Amino acid sequence: MTRIQVFILSVFILAAPFAMAGPTVITDNRIHDLTITPVLGRGYSISTNTFQSTCLGNIKVTEPSYDFTYLFNSIVLEGEGSGELESKIDVTTFSESFRNELLKRIGIRDEEKTGMIETYHSHNIYVEINLNSYYASLDESSSKMSDSAGKLLENNDILGFFSSCGSYYVRSIGRNAKFIAIFTYKTKTREPDPEFEEDLEAEINGFGKGIKEKLQDDVIGSATSALGVMTDREFRKKAASKKLTINVAAFGLGKNESATLISYDIGTFKSAIADAFMSMQNPRTGKVSSIEVVPWVENTDFQVLIKLEEETEIIEEGEPKKDTTSEVSENSSEKKEQKTRKLLLYEKKNILNQNAEFYAEIERMDRRMLNLYYKAKICRAYIDENWKASGFLKLEYRNKHVLNNKVGETYPLVKLDALLTAKKVDQLLDQEEKFIYGDGLSDKGSAQCMKDIMSKGIFKVSYRDIKSCDNIIKKMTDVENKVIENHCMPMLAR
Repeated sequence: MTRIQVFILSVFILAAPFAMAGPTVITDNRIHDLTITPVLGRGYSISTNTFQSTCLGNIKVTEPSYDFTYLFNSIVLEGEGSGELESKIDVTTFSESFRNELLKRIGIRDEEKTGMIETYHSHNIYVEINLNSYYASLDESSSKMSDSAGKLLENNDILGFFSSCGSYYVRSIGRNAKFIAIFTYKTKTREPDPEFEEDLEAEINGFGKGIKEKLQDDVIGSATSALGVMTDREFRKKAASKKLTINVAAFGLGKNESATLISYDIGTFKSAIADAFMSMQNPRTGKVSSIEVVPWVENTDFQVLIKLEEETEIIEEGEPKKDTTSEVSENSSEKKEQKTRKLLLYEKKNILNQNAEFYAEIERMDRRMLNLYYKAKICRAYIDENWKASGFLKLEYRNKHVLNNKVGETYPLVKLDALLTAKKVDQLLDQEEKFIYGDGLSDKGSAQCMKDIMSKGIFKVSYRDIKSCDNIIKKMTDVENKVIENHCMPMLAR
């Protein structure tokens, strides 16, 4: 068996439950970046974790399902560490500022009253509404390939299709939305007030609301005391004496122009909950918690347009021919038999998907190299124009630092200037050209590798079995220069 047969057969047998199932579900940090936008039908590349164009037209979405949970908990912490807070409640969706604000509110507060210092102890109640939506999936029977994407395949521009649409597409998206409130009240003792917390929960949940609406103001006191129900007026007075405050945060809500999430008392808090819940209902909004991606080769429209179903024959080299007429000398090369066989459909799908991902990696590498070069070049010009004279940093800038564009650190401007010499900047472009065109000797570069893939047939032979691609595989490392990435374009630190 040839190398490609052995590889595909091993993949098919050992990884059949995973590889042949097609879809891949991603739930990790690759999709939690708020700067990227997963969209149903949008192209995706697993090897580069990049989203491409949406190549499906007239997208129809199945009706999603929802899971709803409501949590009302008193937070009792011994210390003020975020680790202890995370052990009590799920804070994975909290912003750092909201988490810090919560921690700040825990502990003892001293307040001055009538010329005396009175000590108050803060107690916190955590209220959470959590909504998970799932089964929002493409209706692939109605969502067909867009006209422009279809024409690429009809014209046999397979690389153009994968460059625009990726090698996978997003078939379903799971989303999460949260509405969180922290109620803080104060007591003069270290112990919380369970009676007040019960009254607060009853007010939030609306217990006794129907009774109170029916009673007149002049009989409300005696009736509610007999029923054990606190009136709104009584609760407001008690909340004021407890110095009750409300902090609200919401994550992954949809646009609702009539909604308001501002809460300054129990009534407005109830309205905020109702508005937040309505804002969570849109299946196209919410923080993405999972995506299901599927190879384009599994899409029926793709298979019809690229005609994978058609019979395809490949030539394979078999065992060496036996020479029965004369002895073969030690220096002579033995000729191998060549056989033709039909390529099975699952083999074509696997080979095409492998080559598509490999092509995506090559494109990513080339794009990263060029982006790094252009960023360094512009950064060099900016330093020369603003902070240098006669080839040297001006005296007033020699001890300056530039900001890190990602974190709060700084970097000496003199070091950045020394790193971005004209020679070093040009080397970045030389590195990119060598990756594409090789060294002109044994290494022909990624351009030759892709030519050989296309000439042999992008769904006939895997890049792993093409000699000109061997060196490219070894070069597939992440291209990064942290100093340039983090400090260009440069801004002076104060």
